[in-house]
Formats: sequence, C-alpha cells, structure tokens
Amino acid sequence: MTGWWRRFLVRGVFWRQFLRFGAVSVPAWIEPMVMAVWSLLFLLWGPGRRGVMRNLKAIIPGSNGVTNFFRCYRVFWNYAWTMTDNLHFKELGAVPDWEFVGWQHFEAMQASGGAILLTAHMGSYDLGAHLFAETSGKRIVMIRAPEVDPQTHAFEEAHRVNALKIEFNVKATDLALDLLHAIREGGIIAIQGDRVTPGISDLPATLFGKPTRLPAGPFALAMSTGAPIHPVFVVRKGRRLYRLVSRAPIRVAATRNRDEAFAAAVAEWTFELEDVIRSWWYQWFMFEDFAS
Repeated sequence: MTGWWRRFLVRGVFWRQFLRFGAVSVPAWIEPMVMAVWSLLFLLWGPGRRGVMRNLKAIIPGSNGVTNFFRCYRVFWNYAWTMTDNLHFKELGAVPDWEFVGWQHFEAMQASGGAILLTAHMGSYDLGAHLFAETSGKRIVMIRAPEVDPQTHAFEEAHRVNALKIEFNVKATDLALDLLHAIREGGIIAIQGDRVTPGISDLPATLFGKPTRLPAGPFALAMSTGAPIHPVFVVRKGRRLYRLVSRAPIRVAATRNRDEAFAAAVAEWTFELEDVIRSWWYQWFMFEDFAS
C-alpha cells in the first residue's frame, strides 16, 4: 500500500500524532474533549466496531446490538485514555498512580529464577513495563508484534522509552532460542496471550464458550524451561490511575503427552482471562472477533 493518504487510515500514523498533540499540547481540562473526538472517529471504523460488538455479545450473554454499540464507544474511550497516559509518560515523564491486587504472586514472580508473564490487550503495555522495570532487577524481554502500518511503527519506535530495561523483540527468526536463554538466565518474558499473530504457532482454546486460537509460545517455553506462567493484567481505574492484577502461577507439566499438558495449562489461562475480561470488558482492546 502506497500513497500519502494511508496515514489517515484507521491504523495510520495521523491518529497517533493527533492523540499525541492532545496529550502534550492542550490543557488538562480539554483532554476529555480530545478523547471524545478520537473515540467517536474510531467508532466509525466498521471492522473494529463490529469486532468489538461481536466480542461483547459473547462476553455479556443476552446483550443486544444497540447497547453494545454504546459499549463499543466506551471501549474506544478507554483505549484513547490508556494511549494518552502512555504518551504522558513517554513525553512528560508523568508516572500514574498504581494499586495492586495479588501482590504476593507478583513478588513470587520477581523472586523466581526465570518466569513468563502472560497478559492481555488491556491497559497500557508500556506503563506496565515501566512498573516491572522499577520493581525488578531482572532482565525483561517484552514480546510484541510490530504495528501494521510502517509509519505508525516508526512513530512508536521513535517515542519509545529507552531508559527502561526492556527489549522489544519483533524478530520472526531465532526468537524461541533467544527466549529460552533469557529465561534460563533468570529473566522475565512478557507476552500477550489473548491474540494470535499471523505466522505464529497456536493452540486450540475455548473462550466464553466459543472456539478460538491462542499463542502456543508461552506454554511451549514453560514446558521447555520449567518456568511458571504468571497471569498479570493492567487495568485502568481512572485518570492517571491503574491497577495491577496478578494471579496464581500456572505450571505446564513436562510430560510425553504434550497436547494434554498444553490443554490443561490453556484451560487455566482462559479461566483467568475470562474472569478479568468479564469484570473489565470495557478495557479489552480486542478489535477483531476472537472466535475462530
């Protein structure tokens, strides 16, 4: 895809630049108006809106299309705010306030010899990374897919906070070996486990009663290394206020019956994932239909 106009597509760089302008250039009292405009414009994004609405229908049984339309706006509203808080942190050094649920599980992850942090598309990945870097002396490798649009990807890379002890690894080759070494050296691997990136191996799962596919990597790493999987979620509670929710670790048994071991671990993960999404459905930034 070529042409100057692609910057105005929904995943184009213009909208990130617009949001950055609102985050760093306008008075705080005008911010909600910027968020409202940005969210309304994204509500016109047909594929994303329909994806969110289909997901809401599964998450909230019996919900109707009209109600879910307005719920969809709330999802985009929260998405805009989390991105804005992230920009405040990157550009202005403004660190939000945090509260914690299940801190003992988070401490156990920090104390382990190597661990896998499994999270979802909720809250701000970068703000969570800052918190992890501040509270841990461990090496943290954060795995995330690159932005679809090259200009948007370049924009995000240019505004990345390099001071954090985090590595963004988007290589498609040799990644598994790098991650194995990182865990065996006592590091923490952070992966989003609620969506499959094209070209990445996956596993069958059931989410909200519907068949879906989830990334196989975290579970394969856990089986290979013996490292625990720690479900950790970042949730926006209010303006510049976030909650870190940490759940009990998941173990993947080292057994000859790999399919059975993976199925048991995936079931534990989806149980935690469903529980968090039911409580904070308006912060699950899944813009495609999750059902396979």
